[in-house]
Amino acid sequence: MGKDLKGKELGAGIVQRKDGKYAARFVGKTKKRTEKHFDKVSEARKWLAEAKYEDEHSNIGASSRMTVNAWFYFWLHEIKEKTTRANTVRNYRERYEHNIRDVIGNMIISDVKPMHCQNVLNQMKDDYKSSAIYQTRITLYCMFSDAVENDVIYKNPVTKGIKHNIGKEPKKVRALTIDEQKKFLEVAEKSSNNRPEYQTESGSFRDKERFRDNEPSGRRTVHALCWQ
Repeated sequence: MGKDLKGKELGAGIVQRKDGKYAARFVGKTKKRTEKHFDKVSEARKWLAEAKYEDEHSNIGASSRMTVNAWFYFWLHEIKEKTTRANTVRNYRERYEHNIRDVIGNMIISDVKPMHCQNVLNQMKDDYKSSAIYQTRITLYCMFSDAVENDVIYKNPVTKGIKHNIGKEPKKVRALTIDEQKKFLEVAEKSSNNRPEYQTESGSFRDKERFRDNEPSGRRTVHALCWQ
């Protein structure tokens, strides 16, 4: 039994060092000794219990050497393609191959921690909207969730603390004011686009009338215009 500096027993595998920190250690099935240090004895006990459980239950084939790449493609082909809609499978593949693979694909799956998953999303924040980052988070969560369910890893590294709302701000769209709409229609009357063939029998212009019809509904038929 380990003890603290006052001689109080802390339990097997935990001892308090002279600097006040608590050392938790155990020897796994591979005979490898693992040790970590903590500021609080409660943290040491929690880590020790989880580490022992993971060591005891991580016994699927060569899961201890399985990479994220190997698991993803097994998961995609052997599990998801047979049970999930094609569009969903396509989204999983795109998000993995565009945003996940180059960041953590070569890691041993059991070594992936929440910080690695957050790093995947952080790599996207300057080039992607939050909606795409959220889809990447879903892919990460689902692939690791099934790894937990199949005893490949002990717990899902995609925790609630993983932030996805970090992408580019969507472009703000505003409606034209009444005065701007009037000016637009005046310019449309004089535009070179309003050639005779665009006129109706009543003498009005199809483009202008279409704008008037669509404007109240919010539909847009005019593109690549910039209000000056």
